[in-house]
Amino acid sequence: MIEKVNPKHPDKVADRIAGAIVDLAYEKEENPKIAVEVLIGHGHCMIVTETNVKVSFEEVENAVHRIAGKNIDVHILPNKQDEYLANNQNGKIRCGDNGIFKGVPLTEEDRQISYLAHQIYDKYNSDGKYILDQKTNKCIIC
Repeated sequence: MIEKVNPKHPDKVADRIAGAIVDLAYEKEENPKIAVEVLIGHGHCMIVTETNVKVSFEEVENAVHRIAGKNIDVHILPNKQDEYLANNQNGKIRCGDNGIFKGVPLTEEDRQISYLAHQIYDKYNSDGKYILDQKTNKCIIC
């Protein structure tokens, strides 16, 4: 089974924002401990971080606006890293919420679905998911 969404899909935009925040933490510290969850929609970007690194609101807001546009309200809930998790990760390699998994070969049906998804995106530049500006109700990322 595969999931195929276009690069402008809100889940993909949220993933890029989370990655940008992790990059900010790495700019400040060589081996930061950081977890980021991002939810984006209805003109809002909600971000929850758990980290041992101080990343400023302005840095995060700039990253969100660079990736998702200027008409998104940014809300951040920063948290210190949980002591149990910090101790559990100390000196060890650990995985994120997706873990490590072995890829599965695509079936012919999976390949056809992927091909159709690419055709739809190439023709319409969207897969039907979009991000609206809450104030104007216009599409920001379509």
